[in-house]
Amino acid sequence: MSLIPITNDLYDIAWRLASVDGDYRLYYNADKGRYEVYSAARCSLQFILPFDELDARAVEYARSTRVERAEEIFRETERCNAEIERDSARRLADCVAAIKEIR
Repeated sequence: MSLIPITNDLYDIAWRLASVDGDYRLYYNADKGRYEVYSAARCSLQFILPFDELDARAVEYARSTRVERAEEIFRETERCNAEIERDSARRLADCVAAIKEIR
C-alpha cells in the first residue's frame, strides 16, 4: 500500500483536520487514488474522503462523521428510512388503485 502523508497542502486541510481531532493524519493512497484519514493513536483508518480534491468539504465531512454525532446520525437515518417507507407505501397504494380502475 502506497500511503503518502499530506502535511502541507494549499488550503491547510491536514492542519484543519488535526484541529477536529488531534490524532487525525491525512494521507493520499496512491494505489487507490484517494485521500484517507488515519488515527495516529490507534494506527487505523478512520474514514475515506469521498472527494477528489482537498478543500473545506473534507473538514466538514470529518466533523459530520465524528463518533460524538453517532446518535444524531442514527436518528437522521431512521427518519429518512421512515420517509422512504411512507413514499413506497403511497406509490404501492396508487398502483393498486390504478389497477382496480382498469378492471
